[in-house]
Amino acid sequence: MEFQIVQAFFMLGFVAMAAGALWFFMERNDLKPELRPVATYATVIAFVAAVLYYVMKDVVQFPLGDIGVEAIRDTVELRYIDWLITTPLLLIEFGIIVALAGAAKKGFVTKIVIADLVMIVTGYLGETGVPGAPSTIILFVISSLAWFYIIWQIFQIDISNGPEHAQRAVRIMRLFVVIGWAIYPIATAIEQFLQIGGADIALAVSIAACIYVVADVINKVGFGIVAIQAAKVSSGIGEVAPSAVTTDPVTK
Repeated sequence: MEFQIVQAFFMLGFVAMAAGALWFFMERNDLKPELRPVATYATVIAFVAAVLYYVMKDVVQFPLGDIGVEAIRDTVELRYIDWLITTPLLLIEFGIIVALAGAAKKGFVTKIVIADLVMIVTGYLGETGVPGAPSTIILFVISSLAWFYIIWQIFQIDISNGPEHAQRAVRIMRLFVVIGWAIYPIATAIEQFLQIGGADIALAVSIAACIYVVADVINKVGFGIVAIQAAKVSSGIGEVAPSAVTTDPVTK
């Protein structure tokens, strides 16, 4: 069937998010009480995504439903509901790790969350607009500018005085926002250009949908893993360095 791969990707998204939510929840009690919100946010983010992916995989009638391109398009609203809830929570989670690095600034999280909401709303209006229309391009530009503003803000914070593990976590999480989040506008642009160029609409929509699933898993589960690892180290649960592992000599 034409859409079997796309259907499988939606199921993959559900399984990955559900597994992530369960793992984050199980890690919560290992953290100091004041750091448990890190795991709580990570759990909620993955759980919300899992619920919506569960609905989306039913919309595309996984595993063997006979669907058309409209079924894939029907997941767009659900995907944006996901992002409208989870991306602000990701940035709040990022703010907690920034505080661990000793770089918390008043109003920082509020600014990036507002910019994020602008990015998501204009992104939705642009994606559901007419491909190539001036209004669609303007909305895409506004959404991209909001994303650039978030990037600018997260690179303005000075983490040089914080613990090394927190600095490392912030640096990695910055890369998620820069590289990981870049996947979304790239996927949207690919879909738009393919349609403008006269490519098969089903192919364009399917490619974008699969890219979105991969990006969601990387950015939600990966982001949470980095944040929780930093919180665990701050809680006194560090990783064992390879050099610290010794073995007793074998005696005969």
